[in-house]
Amino acid sequence: MRAFRWTDRLGMIIAVGCGLHCAAMTVAFLAWPALWLNRGLWERGIWKQLIVLEWSLLGLAWLLILTASIVGWFTHRRWPPILIGLAGAGLMTVAIISPLHTLGYWGSSLALAGGIMVATAHWLNLHLTRRSCAA
Repeated sequence: MRAFRWTDRLGMIIAVGCGLHCAAMTVAFLAWPALWLNRGLWERGIWKQLIVLEWSLLGLAWLLILTASIVGWFTHRRWPPILIGLAGAGLMTVAIISPLHTLGYWGSSLALAGGIMVATAHWLNLHLTRRSCAA
């Protein structure tokens, strides 16, 4: 099972990166409203690239949480990491896909909470897997 621990480790890194991205973008847009009005950024397509980045991170988060949950289930047979991870990934999905995404604090807070839940689920899954393998 050591080969599959990378899913939890990479999942924690992606979840923290997602949370940092959400927090940084919120601060950037609230601190510098002129970013929204900068025509050059619109013409270069930076906003579309950010959306592609967010959807890519979301897809990667789902892939890692599902892989880690399946492997974790067969290793330690505990529900909490699976439920926390799926709830967190669901929150991130709602925050990114729904109209909340453009509401500043609400969308970012929801995505950040989901990212923290996903990171917690990966940590808990890794911890339970290590305990099961040691026993």
